Amino acid sequence: MTLSQLGESFRQRRLIANLTQGEVAERSGVPRVRISQFETGALPELGAVKLLSLFEAIGLELIVRPAGHQRTLDDVIDETETDAGMNAEPASTRLRVRHPRKQASEVLKSVAKPRNAEA
Repeated sequence: MTLSQLGESFRQRRLIANLTQGEVAERSGVPRVRISQFETGALPELGAVKLLSLFEAIGLELIVRPAGHQRTLDDVIDETETDAGMNAEPASTRLRVRHPRKQASEVLKSVAKPRNAEA
């Protein structure tokens, strides 16, 4: 698996976890820009400490196994239990995580002076 492929898998799991890049940055200590570069494949390298920190921030762990290892039934069961525990939604139904922002009218009301106050 390349770093680019790992970044795409990370992005899918982040979306399933319903986290923004900013939230992951706060949890992991890795700048949001680096997370974006990692997810889009624009990052040439990523240190092990940062990678582990990113994984931990979204509830993933790194598992080391021999190259060419084929998935076993135990691997499938573990993945299914992990997905069920996170109340996972298919990545295809979620493209982006955004939290609601104040409407412009609310912001203007909070800074605008009443008209009769000027008289």
